[in-house]
Amino acid sequence: MPPVRRTAPQQALADFLVYLGVELQVSRHTVAAYRSDLHRLLQAHATLPDRGAIDRHLTALLATHAPASVARAAAAIRGFYRFLHAEGLADEDTAEGLLGPKLERKLPKALSRRAVERLLADDADEPLAVRDQALLQVLYATGCRVGELITLRTTSLVAEHRLLRAFGKGNKERLVPISDTALRCVQRYLTEVRPLLRARATQDPGDVLFLSRTGRPLDRVRVFQVVRAACTRAGLSVACSPHALRHSFATHLVAGGADLRSVQEMLGHASLQTTQVYTHVDHERLRAVHDQLHPRGK
Repeated sequence: MPPVRRTAPQQALADFLVYLGVELQVSRHTVAAYRSDLHRLLQAHATLPDRGAIDRHLTALLATHAPASVARAAAAIRGFYRFLHAEGLADEDTAEGLLGPKLERKLPKALSRRAVERLLADDADEPLAVRDQALLQVLYATGCRVGELITLRTTSLVAEHRLLRAFGKGNKERLVPISDTALRCVQRYLTEVRPLLRARATQDPGDVLFLSRTGRPLDRVRVFQVVRAACTRAGLSVACSPHALRHSFATHLVAGGADLRSVQEMLGHASLQTTQVYTHVDHERLRAVHDQLHPRGK
């Protein structure tokens, strides 16, 4: 067996991040999250932390961070130490079997159908209002993530088949049906507004679909601002985020009778288990089924 090579924690972290980005081709968002998680663990250590130090670190995180954040940190630590052991940078896989906190299964926050109608009923006349209306329609009609929305292209709309082409996690392509209303809003934006915004650009934005008022590709922060502003105008006080519209998209599909496999495909979930949370969100539908079909339902 080759001798174990010793390396400083920060150098080991740099090597691991290169491995993630270059060899595994993990998304830059995941690489950035792992960098932050592992830097927090390693910053006070001149040598690699042992299992006791790791356990104390995760326990301390639980006092100040959400369980999901601690679970991600545990996953980063497991991957880091597995890499170190495989590369001969550590005598053993110190984090083998390390478990993060048990995550509570929380119901997604979703808007009611009436709230969605209020949100999308805003008349759009000004150019940016037309853009924002198209953006909101796409979020609710297709369930796109924010990262997917801002990378849509002018060619992403397959109008003749009423489909939208999106690229999700791992750059996986999927085709999602889009409603006639959303399709009309996007086509109006493409015809009437995008050329105006494109003309203001000092640098070519390429064929990115949604542009800012200065002609640059719209960023994540601005999308959140658009959604929050629309919720405020509609008098809504809860679920004011792009992700809430994604949850609403899925919740309303399941409530309408859509099968989970179809919803999984439209959301771009790698595992059906992720989609199964939506089986718990429509108590009214379950009650109606019980009333209708159970011998003593009523």
